[in-house]
Amino acid sequence: MSRRELPVLGPGGRAPGHGKEAEPDDPLELVGVPVPADEATFDEMARCLIEEYVRDGWSDERLLSLFRSPFYAGLHVIWRLRGPDWVAGEIAATRRRWRRPDPSAVEAPKSRGAA
Repeated sequence: MSRRELPVLGPGGRAPGHGKEAEPDDPLELVGVPVPADEATFDEMARCLIEEYVRDGWSDERLLSLFRSPFYAGLHVIWRLRGPDWVAGEIAATRRRWRRPDPSAVEAPKSRGAA
């Protein structure tokens, strides 16, 4: 893996210093702030993230790989604090709730005339 620094993109996909700089009150300027959360809020955030990926058609293995990766900080902290069994259980519950089976576990329909 390369250790080179990637440019931080601003509004319009431009790196700072390459085009118009963002105004101080620009609503499109990306700003991250920590938000205190209790356990119930934390769990609900986790469920919302899981729901988004399940409804988008991700397989369990693909989704779990995001949780295991420290490069996806939001998902990885859920993995570390709640554990793999909790995450897998929430994925299964979300699939049942939305009637979205794991795409990698669903058999492809048999074509007509196949024996």
